[in-house]
Amino acid sequence: MEEKSISFRRADHGARILVVDDDALARRSLRAVLERGYYQVETAEDGAEALDLLASYNPELVLLDIQMPDMDGLEVCRRIRELPNGELLPIIFVTGDDRLEIHSQALRVKGDDILRKPVHPAELIIRIRSLLRLKRLQAEVQAERDNLLDLQKQREQLFEFIVHDLKNPLSAIQMGLELLDTGDSNDPTSVIPVHRLRDTAESMGRMIQDILDIGRAEQVGLELHKTRIPLRTWIPHLLQEVESQAQYMNHELSWDCPAGLEVEADKEFLRRLLLNLLDNALKYSSSGSRTRIEARSSGTGVRLEVHDQGQGIPEQMRTQIFGKFVRLEETGAIRHSGSGLGLAFCRLVAEAHDGRIWVEENRPRGSVFVLEIPQVSAASHEGSDGDLTELLRE
Repeated sequence: MEEKSISFRRADHGARILVVDDDALARRSLRAVLERGYYQVETAEDGAEALDLLASYNPELVLLDIQMPDMDGLEVCRRIRELPNGELLPIIFVTGDDRLEIHSQALRVKGDDILRKPVHPAELIIRIRSLLRLKRLQAEVQAERDNLLDLQKQREQLFEFIVHDLKNPLSAIQMGLELLDTGDSNDPTSVIPVHRLRDTAESMGRMIQDILDIGRAEQVGLELHKTRIPLRTWIPHLLQEVESQAQYMNHELSWDCPAGLEVEADKEFLRRLLLNLLDNALKYSSSGSRTRIEARSSGTGVRLEVHDQGQGIPEQMRTQIFGKFVRLEETGAIRHSGSGLGLAFCRLVAEAHDGRIWVEENRPRGSVFVLEIPQVSAASHEGSDGDLTELLRE
């Protein structure tokens, strides 16, 4: 049987190489070596000609003499590196100068390799193959990275479209619940379920808006509209938004804030941040627990604390819990739904205000979520402590 020989073509077969040397004999010698190695070769006798050839010939590697008249190889290399995508073009210096300072200068202008004249053909081919292989790998990595970024962008856009479209039916549900809530009812037992459904819809609305804001902030940042917020009058109105939820779950709400304490912040973002913390406190605490907001001056800022009596956050999770899609492993038979984005949104808002948020232990049980943001003014008046029931009687 006749044996057939199978030959494999190298990946660098036919690669375009530009040889730049003012010595005609050196150019011919290098061309002969490279063409025997199955490379395409173009030559230039000086730096100006080499720079002109870059756009038309588009070499995949440059062999560059250092000592040339008018413009030496070091300057040619420097100019190549300043061109678009010039950083990725492999450049091998070829020189008869063995001074160490020349080698140092070649390194400073970002040459990839250096060979001494006369060049040994085998050594030259090996260096070229190595650099071309490295360039191919870099190109593959870059292409894969670009592909992943495109897929990520498409995924985020699709996710944002879906979440955005959820707002329309949810708004219709909320409007219907508002009408049921404000209409006359002959059955008092229906009031609490309607309130419960309304609170759930509002919580879903905040969750959807959190997702949209997180996606937008990762691209362009959060746009803040800051106003001065008098916390002593604002916090009780905030607690009213979760009053029916607290009553349904048999939770006690309380607050404490000194008179005159103000903060400059985006009211809507701060509202949603604290509602997220209150929602978590109510959701993860057992019936009969107490949830409390405390506000005070911290010297350089305003400190807002949400105290709950839930299962607490393990110490090793207290930093991770503010990451996207991070959820605490629950204990017990009851499991709670959630996106794992509420606390990520809280951190985003805190950082947008040049502040910070963290969690501490609440003894004897539960957690304290602490938000600290820059302060506008604070009066050292004696504060008062009241619960939501007392406020509503006022």
